[in-house]
Formats: sequence, C-alpha cells, structure tokens
Amino acid sequence: MMTSDPEKWPLRYPSDLSDEECEVLRPIFDELEPYKTGRPRTYDLREILNAIFYLNKTGCPWRYLPKDFLSYHIVNYYYNKWTDNLMLEQVNTALRQRLRKKDRAPHPTGAIIDSQSVKGTQESSEESGFDGGKLVKGRKRHIVVDTMGCLIVVWVHAANIFDGKAAYQVITK
Repeated sequence: MMTSDPEKWPLRYPSDLSDEECEVLRPIFDELEPYKTGRPRTYDLREILNAIFYLNKTGCPWRYLPKDFLSYHIVNYYYNKWTDNLMLEQVNTALRQRLRKKDRAPHPTGAIIDSQSVKGTQESSEESGFDGGKLVKGRKRHIVVDTMGCLIVVWVHAANIFDGKAAYQVITK
C-alpha cells in the first residue's frame, strides 16, 4: 500500500519520496512483488522506502534511524528481504528501462565501467586487500553504467583484485 495523500506524507527529509516518485514506484512494486496469498502487508511501502533512502543518504547506523520512521527492525527486515531476493535490483532495472524507453531502446547497447579503491574500516578487514596501483588498503568498487548514466551493475570486493580480472567478473554479471 502506497498512499499519496499530501497531508499524510509531508516531506520531512530531502531523501523522502515525492508523490510523483511514489506514483512511479507503486506499479513496479505491485508487479514485482504482488501479494496474492498470505497475510497482507501492514506497513506502508512508502514509509519503508523513505527510511531506506534516509539511511542511504545519511549513512547513519540502523539503530540511529529517527523515531518518526518505522522501527529500524521493520525497515531492516524489508531491506534484507529485498536485497536477498534481488527486488531492489529488479526495481532499478525497471526504472532504467522505463527511462530509456522515452528516448531510446529499453536495453543498453553500450556501457561504461570504472573502479574506485577506498580505505577500509575495522569491519571490512576480512574482505580487504592492498591496491598497489593506488596505494590503498581496503576495498574496491566497480560500477557499470549505460551511456545515459543509469546504473547497471555495482560490485564491491577486496582492493587487491586486478582490474582486468574484476572487470571480467563484473561484465559477466
């Protein structure tokens, strides 16, 4: 259920979904995750997405989610569920295809790949490595976008993986 009543959904934070954005996402979620059997969802998707976007934008820990959002347990449950079943990836693909249909073919014929090495934290020590080219100990992220700049693939891995080998793995995804 996504409500677009302006009195019910004042924009509290810059990361909150606008009514227009909500109207774009509603049919995508209904198509990708229809509730045909079982208990209906009791939490509003718009509120869950607002909390996820807030966390993404601010980088705050889950437990520091402001109290005017749903409980961080609920938001974390949906985030993990949608990450595990690739729902967020499917939503990204649907949005990219919808945007591309306006001017071009729905599927890209060309792409651009780049990588960035970043310093790791204590928590990332298990999957970190040393990038000798950039002299950074930590992790590396490879990003593939289409020619319009729409995200296609993101892959994060140890920084010691050679770009040629990592690029092959990213492109095959």
